[in-house]
Amino acid sequence: MKTFAAIDVGSYALEMKLFEMSVKNGIRQIDSVRHQIDLGTDAYVSGRISNAKLDELCRVLGEFMDICDAMKVDAYKAYCTSAVREADNSEIILDRIRVRSRMNVSVISNSEQRFLHYKAVAYRDSEAFEEMLKKTTAILDIGGSSVQVSLFENGNLITTQNMKLGVLRLAERMAHINARTSQFEDLLTEFIDSQLSVFKKLYLKDFTINNLILVDDYISDAYMRIHDSDHSGMINETDVDSLLTILKKHKISEIASILRIPEDNVTLCHISAILLKRLCSISDIRTIWIPGVTLGDGMA
Repeated sequence: MKTFAAIDVGSYALEMKLFEMSVKNGIRQIDSVRHQIDLGTDAYVSGRISNAKLDELCRVLGEFMDICDAMKVDAYKAYCTSAVREADNSEIILDRIRVRSRMNVSVISNSEQRFLHYKAVAYRDSEAFEEMLKKTTAILDIGGSSVQVSLFENGNLITTQNMKLGVLRLAERMAHINARTSQFEDLLTEFIDSQLSVFKKLYLKDFTINNLILVDDYISDAYMRIHDSDHSGMINETDVDSLLTILKKHKISEIASILRIPEDNVTLCHISAILLKRLCSISDIRTIWIPGVTLGDGMA
């Protein structure tokens, strides 16, 4: 029996998942810990992660290392994604993390990050994954900085495209123009559609998407909290419309209670839902699978 820790230094949260690995039982998650910290807004707006955020980052990663020591973890991997990747002071960040938290952290590329997400999806339910890829399927991977749309047909990757439509980037854009609540969805839809229309003309053409696999931190988190863990994760566009109705018709505190998510995540969940809806609108997506995986699942 071996114990492994997967640590994700994300744009909006730090997450550590602990796994047990054995020949008999395979890989089994035994615990997880998460700490919310907005590194992405600093990186995407100013190009640097502030000293205050860096101090908090090192403190929490040091606590993660203490947990690993207490649980006698055999090995760990720690990866930074787009926030640190896009920060001008990334080398300083990695060095300070190593000195102050005793953790060796690597920055992974966009393609490596997406590969780990796809690996996590395949591991979550290999039969469902393979069955969906037999038809025309898109994987929508929503991050803080960008979204990646990968198109599959008959099990083969047709194209994969990255667009600067990440939830933190869009949230900052809406805050910058000081969009009123009544304007929020219309303005965001207009901006998203301007980029998706180019994607549709260049890459979809006569290609009709039947299935979609969603990888994100916000809709997935809400969905997994309000459904039993053994739920299939299969929804359709009507379910997306129902989620958007909740996000539009209720106050933030009410939405947080209904979806069982932190109030700080409500706006980001709303943006993710709009992104999902707009992609559905440009094709004939009938089935949406929310496997509820994170980067850490792909590291194990």
